[in-house]
Amino acid sequence: MRLQLSIVCLAGLGGICPAQAQSQAQSQAQNQAQPNNNGLSAQVEVYGGQDVVPPDVIESGITQERIEGLIGAGAEVIYRIGDTRLTADAGAEVYPVDERYNRYSIGGRVAQDIPLSNDRRTRLRLGAGYQHVFGEDGRVFGRLRADSQLIHRHGASNTSVARLRYGRRNQSEERFTGFDQDEWLLELRHTWRPGGGPGSISASLLGLKHDAEEDRFSYDGYGFRVVGRMPLDDEWAVSGRLSVVQRDYKAPFSALFPEDRSDTHIRAVVGAERNIGSNLILFGEGGYVSNPSNIPVRDYNGVVATAGVRWLIK
Repeated sequence: MRLQLSIVCLAGLGGICPAQAQSQAQSQAQNQAQPNNNGLSAQVEVYGGQDVVPPDVIESGITQERIEGLIGAGAEVIYRIGDTRLTADAGAEVYPVDERYNRYSIGGRVAQDIPLSNDRRTRLRLGAGYQHVFGEDGRVFGRLRADSQLIHRHGASNTSVARLRYGRRNQSEERFTGFDQDEWLLELRHTWRPGGGPGSISASLLGLKHDAEEDRFSYDGYGFRVVGRMPLDDEWAVSGRLSVVQRDYKAPFSALFPEDRSDTHIRAVVGAERNIGSNLILFGEGGYVSNPSNIPVRDYNGVVATAGVRWLIK
C-alpha cells in the first residue's frame, strides 16, 4: 500500500508503490537529518492512476494484463520519543477493472535507534512490524518483518547504510497454495545531500532471496536502485527513481509454462509535488515499467502514473 514504509516498489519485493515512494524518500531524508524529532505526526493521502496489479492473482490463459487503473487512499500515524519510533498505518487500493485486485491493509511497526558512538554519527536501528492485507473475499496475506540497519553519517552531506531485513509472508490458502515464504533482503545504500541541504541522491545495491513452500515461487535476486529528491523552493520539489532487479526462480512456473521463470524488472519514474498551503501537498509522477520474462503472464511493460493530494498533520 502507499503508506507502508518498506523499501522499494518492485513486483516480487513486497514493497511499496509509487505515490508512497515519494513520501518515503522525503521521510527517509528527514529521519537521517533529524533522528530525534520528538512528537506525534500523521499524513493522509488520496490518489489515482494506473500501476502494476498485485502478483498473487494468476490467470489460467496465455496472457494477462498487468497494468490497470486504480484509486487509493491511506493514512499513517507516527509517534517519536527519543530514539524510538512507533508507526501505525492503514490503506486501500481499488482496481475498477477487477475486484480481485482490490487490497486493504492495516499495519504497525516499531523502530529503535541505538547510538554506537558518542557523536551519534554511527547507530544501529532495529525494527519490527506486522502487516495484514485483505481483499473482497477475505484475508490475502499477513507479513511479519524484522529489520536491522547499521547507519554511519560521515558528515552533513554523506550517510551510508547497511541493511538486513527478514520477512515471513503467510498467504491465504483460499487463493492458491505454496506461496507462504521467507523473504530476505540485503541493501547497501549511500546517500549524498549536496552541501548538506534538503536535496538528496541515494544509490543502493540489493540482494534478495525468497524461499517459498513451492519452489516455483522461490527465487534469488539482485539489482540496484537510485532515488533523488530536490526541493526547488518553498513550494515545489521534484524527484526521480530508477530500479532494476533480476529474479531467477527455482522451478517451472506451471504445467502450462514448464520453464523456470526468469524476470528483469525495470522501473523509471519522475515526479513533482507542490505545497499549496495548510499542510496540503499536491503530488504526481509518471514513468515506465518493464518486466521482460520467459513466462507470458509475467511479461509486461507500459506507462505508470499516479496523482493525488497529501495532508500532513504535525
